[in-house]
Amino acid sequence: MKFYIYLFITLTIFSSCKEEENAPTFSKDYGSGMYISTDIGVSFYKDGVVKNQIYKEVNGQTLTEVEKIKFNGTKAFILAGDMYSVNIETFEDKGIASGFVNPVDLTFLSPDNRAFVVDKDDSKVKEVDLDRMEVASVIETGDSTKPVFIVSKWYRSIVMNGGAEPDSLNDSTIVAIDYRDELVSLAENMGGLYVGDNPNSAVNINNLKILCKGIYDPNDLTTKTQSTLVTVNPWDLLIVANTTLNGVYNAQNLVSNDDDTKYYFTAENGIYQMNTNGSSVSLIDPIVSDILYFQDEEYFVFTTDTTPPNVLNRNVLFVNDTQNDPSIVYKYNLDLNAFTDTLIFDGNVRDVNFYQ
Repeated sequence: MKFYIYLFITLTIFSSCKEEENAPTFSKDYGSGMYISTDIGVSFYKDGVVKNQIYKEVNGQTLTEVEKIKFNGTKAFILAGDMYSVNIETFEDKGIASGFVNPVDLTFLSPDNRAFVVDKDDSKVKEVDLDRMEVASVIETGDSTKPVFIVSKWYRSIVMNGGAEPDSLNDSTIVAIDYRDELVSLAENMGGLYVGDNPNSAVNINNLKILCKGIYDPNDLTTKTQSTLVTVNPWDLLIVANTTLNGVYNAQNLVSNDDDTKYYFTAENGIYQMNTNGSSVSLIDPIVSDILYFQDEEYFVFTTDTTPPNVLNRNVLFVNDTQNDPSIVYKYNLDLNAFTDTLIFDGNVRDVNFYQ
């Protein structure tokens, strides 16, 4: 009897060793750097080198219509029809969550390992268990509201109902969703607020500032209305201020500098900046972009060959060029008021993000 026990243990160990030998190995080629979402995959940029379609390169599967990539701990989460989880260093697949129609944005819920995913064409926000990679609950945002953006602070998330084209399908509301991690995780709609036509992006650093693009139907520009910046108390769901951005139409992609003293956004005729109260709106450059990313970038200045370099900072924006070539991303130096770099990818750029 002992002989068979020893034989069983030996075979088990041998089998385990064979499985480990046959297990695929992944190189740690990624991690910190710039990640680019395109219509044909995910690209990676670091130290002057572009790598295209890295998910396909690592996992052998092509991703298309990638809308967003965001990071949580040691993982990246990609929205491309489904929600894909990958190891940030190797980019190896760690799971796929399905059950979406058109996921366009997400936010992570701490400390619980959950996320809210905005499903635009289903007019819902879907809570995803990131351990199981499955939808845990569904929150309605309103019939045909077309939610497009979500921002979170503490236990509350605010969803922008961005509407759709033509302008007859515009929306004017935001929705508050509270998340509680008690004995049973609970996510519930806490109500909505009318803020202005087609809210589409927001900054929530010191105050919640919401950008509304106004009515903008590219097939009938006679109906367009001016964009607005709305300040909202997110806890009481009350409007504090409402500022019209005179002469600005189709404003989108609101971002802030790191200390919340200056805002940037895209619009019908270029890239703009303004003060955080919506004053001093000015055109930075007439390039028409549908993405915008702000970065406080470190760079090195060498004074001699024998002394360490000085580490300095500069403020930059990353934009694409929708009118001429949407596969190109430009870096605009706000300190120099000039474009300083051009990055070319193999697909039309949808979004950029950095993992640091």
